[in-house]
Amino acid sequence: MSMVMEAAMAAWERGLSSVPDKSVCSSHIDDYAVRLFIKRNGEMGTCDYCKKSRLVIDLDMLMEFLTDALMHFFTDPANFMSYVSAEGGYLGDFDGPLEQLEGLGLTVEDEGLYEDMVNSFDHTSAWADEGSAASDFKYEGWLQFRHLVKHQSRYLFSPRKEMRLGDKAISAESFLKELAGDIKRQRMITVIKAGTPIYRCRQHASKNEVKYPRDICSPPIEHATFPNRMSSAGISMFYGALDVRTAKLETLNRLDSSKVYYTIATFFPKIDLKLIDLSKIPYVSPFDQENWDLYDKVEFLFKFLDDFAKPVCHDGTEHIEYVPTQVITEYFRYKFYTSDKKPIDGIIYPSSKDRGRNACVLFMDHYQSLDLLQCDEKFKVKKLTVK
Repeated sequence: MSMVMEAAMAAWERGLSSVPDKSVCSSHIDDYAVRLFIKRNGEMGTCDYCKKSRLVIDLDMLMEFLTDALMHFFTDPANFMSYVSAEGGYLGDFDGPLEQLEGLGLTVEDEGLYEDMVNSFDHTSAWADEGSAASDFKYEGWLQFRHLVKHQSRYLFSPRKEMRLGDKAISAESFLKELAGDIKRQRMITVIKAGTPIYRCRQHASKNEVKYPRDICSPPIEHATFPNRMSSAGISMFYGALDVRTAKLETLNRLDSSKVYYTIATFFPKIDLKLIDLSKIPYVSPFDQENWDLYDKVEFLFKFLDDFAKPVCHDGTEHIEYVPTQVITEYFRYKFYTSDKKPIDGIIYPSSKDRGRNACVLFMDHYQSLDLLQCDEKFKVKKLTVK
């Protein structure tokens, strides 16, 4: 086979057809891994898209780099899907090469470059996700864990390996250990310094119901009668936020006409607190070939976080729906230790009402919250507009 034929075959395997003979600089694709690749491999020249003198690479070199990711994450659906012409083709989800790369997050700012990339692809080729990434296996493990603790066993984990991660059988406790290990490796710990304001909101019936810190700190256990995202009924914890708006969003129910007042209180930790911070999942580009293993772990954490922070309807089933996050919280509280062998003091997590904001839970009951938190007793009591 001639070198020309070999090159054509290699391009076809990558979903490419004919790539224009042009040069491109790093300023037209907003992805750190792509920019770094161009800067590492570029030579001084003129970019055909912005006409500036910069480090540039040939467009076919860039397309080969991008399709490395295409080949890593996707494959020909013929490798694992059934094909039935009467049903319109492959029985499963598939797409063209450019569409799959865009699904990975590829964005191109320059219209001319984007058009050249469109024309570089063989759009008759199909690509599909076989679901073999570690993130998919671990997410399946999370779904199995969630089902297990909701419907089979939530108080006593069997040593039996009744869950699967890909071709590996594991126990529920092993799954939690792996989750904790991923969080440690990604350094998802935040220290809230002593004196940092933490806001707590309480909705109540009468205007003067909140007079003292004991009226708005963690509830006494006899009043902790409803399940929460991180704590089951009977377990008292301190739910708060690092800003007033989030504290209100997480607490107020404008449909509850029996409670038309709310109070905002500010608490200050007397000591430094170490919290698992679920908002600190790092971004890893799918084009960062040196960190593809890390990409899988991070993708799982994002999928896990989506489930962790999703709103739960208070329709009588919340005591079931909250169980997975309650079990994980309890595991973190009693089994998770920082690098200096210290237990954690709570969790920071995205608000279910506004994913751009963070709420927090501190592992402090009524008396611990009074002892370890200083409260500003200048309470702000306001009337709530109910619907």
